Amino acid sequence: MVPGPPARLASCPVSLKTPLALSLALLLGTASGVSEAASRRGASTSSVRKSKKKAQPQAGQDESASEPTPAPADQEPARAADAPVQAHKPAPVQPTAASTPPPPAWAGRVAVLAVPMDGSASESASRLETGLRGELGAWTDLQWVDMAAVFPPPPPASLAQGDALFEEGKGLYDNLDPEAASKKFSEAAAFYQRHPVDTKPERLARVFIFLGASRLLNGDSAGAQEAFTHALLSAPTLQPESELFGQEVLDTFNAAKAALSRQPRGTLAVDSLPAGAQVLLHGQSLGTTPLKDVELAPGPHQVVLTLPGYKPLGTFQEVEPSQRDELRPTLEPLPELASVRALAAEVSTSKALDSDPLPPGVARIAEKLGARYVVLARVAQERQGRAEVSLYAWDVQLKNRLRGVKVNPADARERQEAVRQVHDFLTGKLAPDSSLPIALPAVVKKPWFWAAVGGVAVATTASILLATQPQKPPLGIRLGNPGAGW
Repeated sequence: MVPGPPARLASCPVSLKTPLALSLALLLGTASGVSEAASRRGASTSSVRKSKKKAQPQAGQDESASEPTPAPADQEPARAADAPVQAHKPAPVQPTAASTPPPPAWAGRVAVLAVPMDGSASESASRLETGLRGELGAWTDLQWVDMAAVFPPPPPASLAQGDALFEEGKGLYDNLDPEAASKKFSEAAAFYQRHPVDTKPERLARVFIFLGASRLLNGDSAGAQEAFTHALLSAPTLQPESELFGQEVLDTFNAAKAALSRQPRGTLAVDSLPAGAQVLLHGQSLGTTPLKDVELAPGPHQVVLTLPGYKPLGTFQEVEPSQRDELRPTLEPLPELASVRALAAEVSTSKALDSDPLPPGVARIAEKLGARYVVLARVAQERQGRAEVSLYAWDVQLKNRLRGVKVNPADARERQEAVRQVHDFLTGKLAPDSSLPIALPAVVKKPWFWAAVGGVAVATTASILLATQPQKPPLGIRLGNPGAGW
């Protein structure tokens, strides 16, 4: 019985790229498996060799030490059953310190600057800069430039002159010269009031207590009560020492305290440009600007505003009874911050803002502030009073940029969307995707590997071509028969 022709695959068009890719994939998998197996065999072999070396005795070791020492004749050797059995205790597992994960590739400090395009937009730019810092700061994954470290505050002023006046007044008071002492204390108080940033409230209150005592000793009761009132406003908890002052001074001081408590209180609202300044009232922190109405006793109050990058501002703000007073100063930037803002203004008006991936001015700003990211807002004031804002951001390290995000600060939804885009850029979500090279096994670099790939590809191609040929009659008796299909 003549066997029938072998089963044929269904005839269909075949691409020669398929067998070549299939062969390459098979060989790559085999090569990687071979390389991994070789690496495992090499590791196991090395470990076996190390264990054998540890088992062999060291050279020069005394062989007699390994031989058992014979027991004395009069001592019976201990039996194996009598030997105490020590339980094997596993070695305690030392806790390993949790390794700190590396920071993400996009991590870096951020600086935000707003530039007014005209004089009418200065206040809007300042408000926008503070608002952007606050809204971006709501994300805890961002790192900010430490402005206090970059721009340290100026050194404090010397108060030696005021201290000297106070000591002179104390000497005159002890020598029973109240008129001359009162003059020295008044000069010392005036000097300290000219330096509200650096003067401690307790020091000023102490001067006013001595001033009131000198006036009282000189017969000026009204002047003494006024001085004691100033002392109570500066440091309400400070009292005259009974060891230094008589009962008359204590009684007058308490009378001034009672009279101050009966007066109607006033209110003080504190704001600043830029906002966000720390507010100190008589040395105690009240928060940051803007501050709403704060109830205070009538009279002068020592107020100090501090903001990193700006000169501290201090004043003695007068508060009237039953009235609302406002304090709204414009803070003066330090020279170092002023130079940074000048660079930002140059960048905002240069042609490189839209043409260059990284304008030179931006790189200089980042260098001065120690920042990787620089966010710049161009603020223009329209005639209707509405601000027009364009946001830009740069990654100085990778030279990426986010260009011209338009935003209307009055539209909460539009502003939120613009802030989200800036945040996505700062966290690498809008950066171009990077393609990393795929690591191939070392065997791929061998010439015989590609020769094998070619051979397998040819064999596979021939097999598929034979399998897809149309059916032919059985092979003839001899080769070359036309019915053989060759």
